[in-house]
This record gives sequence, structure tokens and C-alpha cells, in this order.
Amino acid sequence: MKFFAIPDPRAGAVSREALAALQQCNVIPHQIGAFASEQHWIQAVGVMPPAEGSGAKYWRDNSTIWNPSKDTFEYVALDRNPDGSIVKMPLNFSDSSFEIYSHGTANFYRTYAQLFPAIPRLVMKQMNRFDAGRLNFGAGPAEDYPLGTATGDAYVKTSFPSNMALRFNPQNGQVEAFYWEDFVKEVPIDWTPKIVTRKWSDEELVGAVTGLLGAPLGVKEKAAAIRQMAGQ
Repeated sequence: MKFFAIPDPRAGAVSREALAALQQCNVIPHQIGAFASEQHWIQAVGVMPPAEGSGAKYWRDNSTIWNPSKDTFEYVALDRNPDGSIVKMPLNFSDSSFEIYSHGTANFYRTYAQLFPAIPRLVMKQMNRFDAGRLNFGAGPAEDYPLGTATGDAYVKTSFPSNMALRFNPQNGQVEAFYWEDFVKEVPIDWTPKIVTRKWSDEELVGAVTGLLGAPLGVKEKAAAIRQMAGQ
């Protein structure tokens, strides 16, 4: 199972290989020109790096060039606390993040809730044409690389992959993306009904059944597990 590190431009050196891997799996959209450093820019483009606008920003939205009629652009971004740290959100399926994470990803988190006490919170960030298209390799807190773009108007629809989830690396705390279907294959859950002594609360029972319904099991297996849980 492969985990794709999400580079934090505020935390030190960024790897161009990490950016390329994220673009290959469509986490960073293909219209985003993402660069690890000014040296990366110079090697890729062959000219000195621009310093447009105020504040560091190592990426630009190339669609600002071929879509001149659009004035505002929306991006999926990691939410940050006032001190600049990345928000660690306890699983809250009413949060607006789950308008960005897909239904399949939400079911995955429900099923494996015990393994994910906190996940990265996702938000939508809006930029005007200039800010979306500018590049600046200057010093200071840099803009995070976008993890998707808005694709719908009536409701929040984004390009963030529906078959991917995010986690905090248990060793170093870095945000990582991964295919949750691969996780399910490598970390299967034993749904064999077991006798336990504790009593389910209403919230626990509803959460467990909801996760069970989204699990890749047959009807008979799901029914047996639900009967076992309901009888406790």
C-alpha cells in the first residue's frame, strides 16, 4: 500500500518527486503548475523565477491563461489553525469536509473509525484571477498546494479523488493521501459476530451499522453482524 506525502511548503524542503506523484494520482490537479523551489522552476522553464504579489506561493493555476472569462477560482485546501498548524479534525460526518470527501471515503472512515481518531480537515479557498495565477518564491509562510478544484456551482463538487482518503502519518504527523480500497484489502476487518459484555450506546450502534452497510460484504454477512450488534 502506497501513501503519498502532501508537502508542507511551510515546514521545509519540498520534493519535486512528491509533487509529481500527487499530480499523477490527480490529488494536485493537472492544470496546476506546482514547483518545489525556485531551482525547480528555473530548470523547468529556463527563466528567472517571478515574484508576483505579496507572500510566497510555489504554484499557479494555468487555467487562468486559457479561461480568461473566469474571475474567481476555488481550491480544496488543508485547514490550518491560527498558529499555522494543520487542523486535526475528529471524525465529524456533519462537517463541511464531507462535502469534499466522497461518500465512499466517508463510509471508509466510518468503518475504520478506531484507526483514525483525527483526519485532516478540508476547506474550500477562493482566489481572484491574479492570486490564482501568480507565482512567488519569496520568503514567508507559503500558500499550500491545492488538493483539488471546484467543479460545480449549486453544491460543493470538487476534483478531489473519490477513491482517496487522507491521514496523519503515525510516526511524523505528515499529511498523506492513499487509496482507501488498497487499505481495505491490506487491513481487512473481521466482521465475525463476537459476544461482548458492554452495551452499545445509541450513537455507537448507529455509527457501527452505518459503517457496516458501506463495507464490502455480502447481504448475509451484513445481516448476521447487525443482528449480533442489535442484540447487545
